[in-house]
Amino acid sequence: MTRPTTAAPTRPPTGPVTGTARTAGAARTRAGNAGRARDLVEPRHWVSGATESIAGLCQFVLLLRLGATLMLVVAAVLIDPDPRTLLLGTLIAAAVTAAELAVLVRRPTAVVHWLGFVVVELAAGAAIVALMQGGPVFFSFTCGSAAVFGVTAGLRAWPVWVLQTVAAYAAVAWIIRLDHVPATLAVYLTGVPTLYILIGLAAATARTAVVRHVNLARSALDAIERSAVAAERTRVARELHDSVEKTLRGLAFAADSLPEAVHTRPHLAADLARTVATGAATAADEARELLGMLRADDLDATLAEAIERACREWAAKTGLIVHTQLDEDPPVHVELPVRHEVLRIVREALGNVAKHAGATHTWVDLTLEGSTLRLMIKDDGHGFTVPHDLTALSGAGHYGVVGMAERAQQIGGRLKVFSGADLGAVGGTQVVLWAPATHATATPTTAGTARAGGHPNGANPVSP
Repeated sequence: MTRPTTAAPTRPPTGPVTGTARTAGAARTRAGNAGRARDLVEPRHWVSGATESIAGLCQFVLLLRLGATLMLVVAAVLIDPDPRTLLLGTLIAAAVTAAELAVLVRRPTAVVHWLGFVVVELAAGAAIVALMQGGPVFFSFTCGSAAVFGVTAGLRAWPVWVLQTVAAYAAVAWIIRLDHVPATLAVYLTGVPTLYILIGLAAATARTAVVRHVNLARSALDAIERSAVAAERTRVARELHDSVEKTLRGLAFAADSLPEAVHTRPHLAADLARTVATGAATAADEARELLGMLRADDLDATLAEAIERACREWAAKTGLIVHTQLDEDPPVHVELPVRHEVLRIVREALGNVAKHAGATHTWVDLTLEGSTLRLMIKDDGHGFTVPHDLTALSGAGHYGVVGMAERAQQIGGRLKVFSGADLGAVGGTQVVLWAPATHATATPTTAGTARAGGHPNGANPVSP
């Protein structure tokens, strides 16, 4: 099957970076930092998710207004002998509120069109006051309007709040002159119009807090993503350094000596040529293995599932039998660097079994001991003599064991190797890793399935 090809993208010409270019780059960096700082303090610089959050806050305000209006109506109906006008005004307020709620539920982005809310709210308020000449329904509706203006427009709604306050003061003055309200009650009435400004400011403050919270959350997520990308790049660079780069450096030394050896020592030249060929094949295998591990690690799978998959792939490749007992009850979460290193240690240990142990069976056990993850890889091979200091193995060519110990140390764990006389009549080799882990609250998914095989110890035999 053929694969479609695309033209390579045109790359801009590269050249030395001049002082002007560096200055321009620094200016762009400062401008970007200033822009990110503004995003944290100015709510008008919205990010993804802020519109939905503001729409949710506006829906909450509308629901509060609807509930407050209904409660006032119930109280007024019990007092007013003829509540028909009151009920009609309540119907207008409820219909407008329900219509706005429906719009925000279906299209949250409508919250940015704050002028439309202002027109609808003021028109509905004018209709209610024309019908009822004020009253509790009008008061609760217009207070809710001030809150809606604050949520949708922020401090830009201040002219509307001022208009509401001035109109309310005019109405209060008219009521006081017309009904000869007592002085004590008049004091309270004159304070009512200020509620419009106070409620509007409170709503605008809530809006600002929501937008800033969304901005900060988004900035935190971006920082986490950048950190994860940097950590992954560091890990890949370390993997390349530990495998391919060392092999290529050895090839370079051999290739550097080859031209001179061709003329002076032909037999040595032949050996160097074979070394270069073997090393090139080894480097290709290491690069292929590294790329395969980068593609194969399914981050949606649990650690036990990833180890099970690695064991099955190894068994299919080598023809050897591996028994797995992966106890994840409860399931275990590990940090991403820990997960990568644990899987590399599993693959490295299994690779050593296939290359050096001469074994027919291998066992991989994963258990949780408190907050520590315990991984054991053992085989029934001939074993070897383990020195007190594992770094001494590098002199004998056992770089894999030294690399596993270094990986364990990098994640705050420790690794022990037992073989030969350490195991007595049992024989073989055991690699034991202790690594930090945290419990999960989810129900177990792989534990139990891995133990459902016919191994006498409850392990699950995996064969090619």
